[in-house]
Parts: sequence; C-alpha cells; structure tokens
Amino acid sequence: MFRGFALLFLLAALQAPAQEYWSLQRCVDVAYQNNISIRQTALGNEVAGVNRQAAWWNMMPSLNGSATHGYNWGQTIDRFTNQFATERIRSNSFGIQTGLVLFNGFQLRNAYSQTEIELERAEADLLKVKNDIALNVVMAYLNVLLTKEFTEVARRTREATASQQERISKLFLAGALAEGNLDEINARLASDEANLVAARGNVDLAMLSLVQLLVLTPEQAASFDVKAPALTDIASMQLPSSAQAALEYALSAFPEIKRADAAVRSAELGVAIARGAQYPTLSASFAYGTGYSGAAQQPVGELQLSEPFPIGYTQDDLTPVLSQQFMYTDYETIPFNRQVENNVNQSLFFSLQVPLFNGLSTHANIQRSKINALNAGYQADQVRQQLTQTIERAYADALAARSVYEANEASVTSARRAFDYSEARFEAGAIHIAEYNDARARLDIALANSVRARYDFVFKAKVLDFYQGKVITLN
Repeated sequence: MFRGFALLFLLAALQAPAQEYWSLQRCVDVAYQNNISIRQTALGNEVAGVNRQAAWWNMMPSLNGSATHGYNWGQTIDRFTNQFATERIRSNSFGIQTGLVLFNGFQLRNAYSQTEIELERAEADLLKVKNDIALNVVMAYLNVLLTKEFTEVARRTREATASQQERISKLFLAGALAEGNLDEINARLASDEANLVAARGNVDLAMLSLVQLLVLTPEQAASFDVKAPALTDIASMQLPSSAQAALEYALSAFPEIKRADAAVRSAELGVAIARGAQYPTLSASFAYGTGYSGAAQQPVGELQLSEPFPIGYTQDDLTPVLSQQFMYTDYETIPFNRQVENNVNQSLFFSLQVPLFNGLSTHANIQRSKINALNAGYQADQVRQQLTQTIERAYADALAARSVYEANEASVTSARRAFDYSEARFEAGAIHIAEYNDARARLDIALANSVRARYDFVFKAKVLDFYQGKVITLN
C-alpha cells in the first residue's frame, strides 16, 4: 500500500510543471503584449495613420473614369449625330475626369498638418497607457515579494515557537514547569500556525493579481513565480537632492505633456482651417471623353440621282417645281472603333467660388475654434500643474518612506535585542512565559513593519526613477 501511494506521488510530481521565475522586465514585456487597453490604443494609432494618409491624398488631383452602355426607343435626339432617331439606338460613352483644388485658404494643407499632430497625440496616448501598465506591474510584483517575505517571517516565527514548545514540553514532562506554561506556548504555536496560513493565502492572492494583470494563460500561470531579488543595498539607494531633476525630465518628455502640447497645436491649426473658409476657392477640372451611337451612318453602294420631288410651286399657276439630288443606294452604321476615334472631346474648366454671406457660419466657426484653442492651452497648463504636484508628492513620499524604513530598521534591532534577552531569561526561568510572548510579539510587529517599510521605500524610490526616465529594475 505504501509503495502504491509513493508511486502516485512520484507521478504527480513528474507531471507538475516546473516553477519558472520571471524577472520584473519580463513581466512588463508580457503585460505589454497581452493587455487589451494597449491593443485598443494601438488601434487608435492605426486610425490616426489612416487619417493622415487620407488628408495627404485629399491634396492630390482627383481622377475618375466613366463608361455607359444603353439603348433608346422612340423619338429622341442622338447626342452624337444631333438628328432625330425613332428606332432603337444603342449608344456607348467613355470618359475620364480629373479635378484639383488650386487654392482654398490653405485648408487642405492645414488639415493634413492637423492629422500629423493627431498621430503624435495617438502615439503619446499609447505611451501613457504603457507607463500606467508598467507602474501597475511594478506595484503588483513588489506586492508579491512583500507577501512572500511576510510568509518567511511568519515561518521563522513559527519555527522558533515550535522549538520553545518542544523544550517546554520536555520540562513539563520532567516536572520542572507547570502545565500553564505548556498551555500558553501551545496557544502561541497555534497562533503562529494561523498567521503562517494567512500569510501563504496572501501570497496566493498577490500572485493571482499579478497573473491577472499579465493576462497569463492557465499553462503559464501554473508554472509562474517570481524570485525575490537581493535588496541588501537599500540603505545605499540615493534619492535626488530635490524633485527638480524628475520635474525637468517629466515636463519635457512625458507623454501627458506631449499629448497636451499636441492638442494646443492642433487647436491652433483648427483656427487656421476655420479662417481659410473666408477665402475664395479656386479649382480646375479637365475631362476627356468619347462615344458610340448606332444612329451614326455612313453611305455605301453607288451614288445615284433620285426621283424628282417637289420643292415648291410657281407663283402664277402653282405649277410644282421639281428637283433631284444624288443619293447613295445604301447606308451602314459607322464602325465602333472609328466612332471612338472621331468622337473625342476634351474640356478644361476653372472654377472660382467667393464666399459673400453664409449666415455668419464661418465667423461662428472661427470663434468656436478660438475658444477650443484657449481651452486646449488651459488643459495643457493643468496637465503640467498636476504632473508637477504628483512628482513633488512622490518625492516627499520617498523621503518619508526612507525615514520610516530607517526608523523601523532601528526598531527591529532594538526589538531583537530585547527578545534575545527575554528568551535567555525565560530559558533560565527568570521570567514568566507571558513576558516571553510579549517580547516575541514586539519583535514580530517590528519585523512586519520593517518588511512593509522596506518595500514601500523601494517602490517609491523606483517611482522617482520612473519620473526621471530611468528603467525600473530590481537588480
């Protein structure tokens, strides 16, 4: 029976995926690949590119071709023979037309420039989304490391309590300690066990949050893990002397600023486009066409004198005046190719439209565009103000986090010394177990606060690096 269970355990271990430790950079890269918001924003980039291309071709001449094939019945004037036709007539026409706006107040050129700026805005939007995703990944990644370290602290605490429980059990069995001491250490061990279980649950929740943020597949999530980097040099981590260094970079290079400035330039071009409607529009067009008609005839056969036919009457006795003319004996439709060659027609036109009065709509558009430009300027100022306040607050948070970290490190040192002293006195029988538990609790609290302060300081220091344009790493 034992061998059967051992074999099943071995097979399960072989089938379980091996843990794969992911670096922070890999997590960020995968989040970029899988995040739907990034994909949607990238589609906005593509739309902006299509709009720019369309605006470019709007400045080029238009070119259109046409062809018709039809039949006419009844009496109508044939457009190629200028004669009445009463029979069913087949006709064809072919043409090509081109047109070009020569001048319209530079509206087309300004519209193209505006689409270029909109493409810049779309690119800034994409970079902004990526920056937000990167910061979220860093926070989730550090949260996993934080919960793992909490778990390690809880594990060491539980092991220390278990060692004391074993020692006290032996002393109790030897009659050297009262049963109350054993009950208290057992309660302490049970509490440490519960804390360890809760800490492991927090690790699972933190891992789940990071996995969901990275949008990993079930197969990837089964083997996913992160490994705590060496953070032994935290005390030597340097913060900038002021928030100015981060401000100078962020206010010149951050996507929020680029997008806001692009919006201002786009609004200014909107004013120029609206003003362009005040100017005349000069256009040119050229057309080239030809056609075919079944009514177009050419003579065939011999030329003969026709029968006499009256063309009038004499004034005296109204005697008919007769005449004759030479006529061909037969006719046929002019061939298609010859008609297409002979019926070529071309036209060149210039068109000038001068706006005189249109219900003041142009004036209203100009006023609206000016207001939009002012509003874009205010929004750009607001973005700069918000970013400045965010960086100043981040710098203050980093300074405070460093102070808290240093204070907690000192607290851990003091709490550990106090605990070591209490443990030695407890083992010597000089103090009650309640005093020992109290010293242990103070050390646990100090360790937990130290871990929390350490990762809080690391995250806030990395946020400052981010605002200075530095790559966030945990090496």
